[in-house]
Amino acid sequence: MASDVLTNVEKSGNLSGRPVVASSAEALAKIRELLPDVAEADVSSEADRHLSDSLVDKIRASGLFGLVIPKNLGGSELSFADLVRVTAEIGAVSGSAAWIYGVLAGHSWLINLFPEQAQREIMADPTTLIGTVFRLGGEVVEYEDGYKLTGGNGRFCSGIDYANWVIIGNAVKKADGSMEPRFFVVPKTDIQVVDDWQTMGMRATGSRSIRIDNAFIPAHRSVNFADMLSGSTPGAQMHEGAIYQMPFADIAPFSIVGAPLGMAKGMVNRFAEELGRKLADADPLEVAEQSATLARIGEVSAEIDAALALVISDAEMIDRAKDPADISQLQRAQIPRNWAFAVQRARHAANRIFEVAGGSAIYNGDAMQRMFRDLNSSAQHFAFTWDRAMTGYGRRAAGLKQGEFAVPRRK
Repeated sequence: MASDVLTNVEKSGNLSGRPVVASSAEALAKIRELLPDVAEADVSSEADRHLSDSLVDKIRASGLFGLVIPKNLGGSELSFADLVRVTAEIGAVSGSAAWIYGVLAGHSWLINLFPEQAQREIMADPTTLIGTVFRLGGEVVEYEDGYKLTGGNGRFCSGIDYANWVIIGNAVKKADGSMEPRFFVVPKTDIQVVDDWQTMGMRATGSRSIRIDNAFIPAHRSVNFADMLSGSTPGAQMHEGAIYQMPFADIAPFSIVGAPLGMAKGMVNRFAEELGRKLADADPLEVAEQSATLARIGEVSAEIDAALALVISDAEMIDRAKDPADISQLQRAQIPRNWAFAVQRARHAANRIFEVAGGSAIYNGDAMQRMFRDLNSSAQHFAFTWDRAMTGYGRRAAGLKQGEFAVPRRK
């Protein structure tokens, strides 16, 4: 099958058919045009437990899913800072839509890590979207010219409703009993979707579990995880942009971090607008009685803006780098520290707004409670776990090896 696809695609040059976004300004303009559609779909999407197909189709037609796809695969090859900004714009209106956009747009970057044959095979279809399950259970063994996966199962497959392919993480059991961590890309036709997404928040993401009972994976649809961590995968060398040579661990959560930051901003914006309407015709005494609440809006909005700026600053550092070596080991530890710090600060700031939103905010029909649930659910992601992130940075700053939690005692 792969060879049939490759005969129809030029060995070099752009793949045609995927809409291209030419600039950062155009990316923001395009998503802002779509925000009314995002808002309209938000309520019904939660009840349906997945985004509306029409909304996903509109985002696909805009070219925004291809924001960080390499140019020679038909993408826009913009920046991770652009990806964070666009995701945050969506998040201010719909948390679930932002999460799905971030996953499908950001994780498309991962396909560049695979061998060239897989890249061109999968991206030959301009409508391709890629989901991920980074930790899939089951057993993988070497089999013929590739690998055989049996008993595979994994949770949190965001975007599975729209993905044509899914990137999974597992470890190959070698003949000598050793384990080799690798990533694989499998077609959706090999996947069973388990309808278990019954959650407190982020319901419209439809991030259900998947099962792969028995699948053959050709060798070209796999990449060594150690190479992903070093940024030295063979497939990355076919792209000119330096962002395609960056280590996987420095990049992946930039795809989703904009979602909770946008949600936090959206909660504050909505509350401020509602309070403004209530006070529009109020007398000076009534306005004065709300001075503490108005000050709270100013304080928490500053915290959220600062959190977003911190993450964008790190994204711009990645975008500017010409080589992975341009980023020091301490800076590499700083990136995940700041992902977690920014999200948790924004979460706590927005929750302070919910504290003063009043009893009406707890009704199922009120948008504030949905935004509250979505934000706090998204902040539970492993990448945003503050305990892990701060100790990881501390170990690096103290000169310890990764995984060493104790400073050796002096003799």
